[in-house]
Amino acid sequence: MFADEAVTAMLQDLFDTRGVLVIRGTELSYAEQTEMCELLIRKPATTPSDVPTEDNWYVSNARPDSAAPYGRLQFHMDTAWADEPNEIVSLYASELEPPVASTSFASSVQGYATLPDELRARLEGLEVINSAGQIRRRGDLSDVLLSPVERPPWTRKPLVLTHPRTGVPLVYACEQNTREIVGMDPDEGEALLDEVFDHLYAPANVWDHDWQLHDLVLWDNIAIQHARANVLADGPVRTLRKIATPMPSLEQDEKPVYDNAP
Repeated sequence: MFADEAVTAMLQDLFDTRGVLVIRGTELSYAEQTEMCELLIRKPATTPSDVPTEDNWYVSNARPDSAAPYGRLQFHMDTAWADEPNEIVSLYASELEPPVASTSFASSVQGYATLPDELRARLEGLEVINSAGQIRRRGDLSDVLLSPVERPPWTRKPLVLTHPRTGVPLVYACEQNTREIVGMDPDEGEALLDEVFDHLYAPANVWDHDWQLHDLVLWDNIAIQHARANVLADGPVRTLRKIATPMPSLEQDEKPVYDNAP
């Protein structure tokens, strides 16, 4: 997509340091969106067999069989439950009707860097279980989209994780998918996670993206968590084409089924 090596290097540096890039007002094909994702994480232009090869993966309340068609999404990292989660996620606004529900981003890198010293010290050496099964927590969940998974896959990872590409430390826990702190009393562990989440999702560490048609938003899925305001199933059209890489796959009997349809 970008023949200029200097431009490519600049974008890669911005992606590594900022975590989120927004490109506005450009019509992009599926192939161009895929190429942009691979460029930013310095991957060769290859497509694993478990990644869709066609323009057919959408987050939409209008297209049949789309992901997350309605409801609010809590802060999470896609495939946080996988041994090798998505490195990058991108959404491209292909069809919108105002008013459009925003997408919010919180930096796990900045969140860790700004933790109070006492709280940061309490996190060292701890491990968490991140699960594909959605966790019920934190406030009013009446509008949250629930997607239970039978026998959900999970992984055990450091709560303070070193980013595999950039080498920076970050908080690898999120309100949607972190099940527990390993070896800690459940109530004490949940109380500690609440302290972490209160800091991580404070307004100073959250940026809300207000969508416009043909926006392309790309983010580092390990360094950045994302959430979504409530989308109505019968509300204004909100169709975003999604590409994520690499893409771990659920077994057939582990695919999510939304259980709180309006």
